[in-house]
Amino acid sequence: MSGPRFPERAASRAVLIGAGTFHDPELPDIPAVRANLDALRRTLTHPVHGVFAPEHCAVVEDPEDQSTVGAALSRAVRESEDLLLVYYCGHGLLDDAGLLHFALTGTDTENVGFSAIHLDLVKRMVGGARARSRVLVLDCCFSGQAVSAMAGPGGLALGQLDLTGTYTLTSTTATAPSHAPPGAAHTAFTGSMLRALAVPGPLTLDEVHRHIDQELAGLGLPRPQRRSVGAVGKLSLVRGPLREAEAPSATGTRAPTDADTRSATSPAPSRRTRSRAVLAATALSVVALLFPLLGNLLTSDADGGSGGDSPGSGSRLFDGDTVQVGMRVDRVETGYYQPPEGGFSAYSVDVILALLKEARIKAEPIYVNVPWDRQIHELTEGAVDLDAALVITASRMREVDFVGPFASSRQGVLVRAEATASIHKPGDLDGKRVCVQVGSTSEAALKGSRYDRTTVQVEPNFSSCVGLLLDGQVDALAADSLALSALADQYPRLKVVPAISFGDLESYGIALPKGYSKDCERLRDAMVTYVSGDAWLRDFRKRLPTSYLSGGDQARPTAADIRRWSCRTSPADG
Repeated sequence: MSGPRFPERAASRAVLIGAGTFHDPELPDIPAVRANLDALRRTLTHPVHGVFAPEHCAVVEDPEDQSTVGAALSRAVRESEDLLLVYYCGHGLLDDAGLLHFALTGTDTENVGFSAIHLDLVKRMVGGARARSRVLVLDCCFSGQAVSAMAGPGGLALGQLDLTGTYTLTSTTATAPSHAPPGAAHTAFTGSMLRALAVPGPLTLDEVHRHIDQELAGLGLPRPQRRSVGAVGKLSLVRGPLREAEAPSATGTRAPTDADTRSATSPAPSRRTRSRAVLAATALSVVALLFPLLGNLLTSDADGGSGGDSPGSGSRLFDGDTVQVGMRVDRVETGYYQPPEGGFSAYSVDVILALLKEARIKAEPIYVNVPWDRQIHELTEGAVDLDAALVITASRMREVDFVGPFASSRQGVLVRAEATASIHKPGDLDGKRVCVQVGSTSEAALKGSRYDRTTVQVEPNFSSCVGLLLDGQVDALAADSLALSALADQYPRLKVVPAISFGDLESYGIALPKGYSKDCERLRDAMVTYVSGDAWLRDFRKRLPTSYLSGGDQARPTAADIRRWSCRTSPADG
């Protein structure tokens, strides 16, 4: 039997559409949508395993109306010659005639036909593309309607479209809602899909469908639907196999109970209540396409204590059953976490769990993707309760409270193993090309006079630098030393240069909103106990063995450090 067909990278286009916030109170927000889009984009454009060029993968997040979506789809339809992939995550709505529409941020549930996107519109655009292969992936209520609509007689009557070469994969039947197990990092459908994409092979679309079908049927969940016309089912969306560590496990997946369900048309809860629900409703059927992504590591009172308006002096942050924890997932290759179904595995997660246990806090942590440039915003707006790892700075201390540090490091350099003989001290970077992420500490530090003979290549994200280094297009990658240590443990081909260390010492802490001074102090005391005991060393050694072997105690803060920086608007003297 012939193997999978891989699409031609330069001739393929993808459009990823997601609506996670809504003006209509009848449509509950879906916080996971941003992570879904970000994760799927990174999967499809992975420098090693992806089949799309980054510039050919358009992301349409929270579109207000049809025009924004139409512009992205029209361009992809015009430009695609080999593969056109269209993905939607959000609410699926039925109009009075029972026809499926895809909700947008500006959708009015009293006027669905004119404020949402009708399935027929997507069908006509996808079916009219000249691309050799067309793939439509939907995870929303009643998405199974697309299976018949894409190739049935009604579809042909609407536009007389030649739909040969179209492959449709949906999360449910034409009448059923999707399922998102409460507290899970992914919906059941996409968690299974991600595991299928990580199977050595890699799997074709038909094989991915069979994998999902068998797994979900065994859990008593709605079975996915597909419609394959022509040979598109032999297509593969990744050039695997992905590393085993990147594949989400099935841990935490379970068949939902009646208590897990909630109607999408029920009155929307308050923002705080809604964020804590975390996809408890079956109708909140967005695919949390958080693929093998690897994340980051991991007030104004006169006395320097925590300031800001205090809701009852702040002992209410952990009153609920869950606590929302922001995780940064834009550091694709740093190795800090591999998210399994229902949770994350990370150094910063180890710290969070240890603090909650030590402080006797029973609230269950729920992890949410927060991009690096929105970490402070999501805390101050109440979208998350904690941020798992944020660099402590004096300016940030005026906006949020910190508990920590739990680890510290300076900037370092990572090279390919064969280059360690020629790059082993700072002067060896002269004439070399060093990749950094835009806006990073490394970018600023390398522009100093000491490295004026080094060519600094600035990339939009960390994963781009990783791919360039692995491909030999740059000589080194600069970032914080702990991140590089984790990366070196992921890739034996890459090595940290021990003798190159530059920049100021950066300290990582757990961040929380201002106004919860008692909770902050409770976590601070727990952090002192954790860092001073064996648990910190055990977790650090397990997650960052390279840093541990090269002198992990240098990264370990003291109790005095924690008291100096925690729950204050400015660092204490000393």
